Amino acid sequence: MPYTLLMASSPTKTRRIEIRITEEERDLEQAAAAASGETLSEFVRRAARHEAERTLAERTRYILDDEAAQRFLTALEEKPSPASERGLRRLIEKPSILPEA
Repeated sequence: MPYTLLMASSPTKTRRIEIRITEEERDLEQAAAAASGETLSEFVRRAARHEAERTLAERTRYILDDEAAQRFLTALEEKPSPASERGLRRLIEKPSILPEA
């Protein structure tokens, strides 16, 4: 598909970012983009999105093997120790670092 046709069929991109990279990094990324049949911009955008999704997924999903999952479920069912209750109480009482909605 010609480049202009490809650009016309993709969602409108309205934001721009600029990064500084070494000549070696550019050559490597350009070679990888060419091998993938993509422009350098497409390749970098796709790779950045993939990494962003992976990074955020690491903070929202936990994958456990069967043994670890069983220990986790058992811990949830146990009565909390006084020390853990005190720790949770201190945590709840601390002001949030997140802005209020």
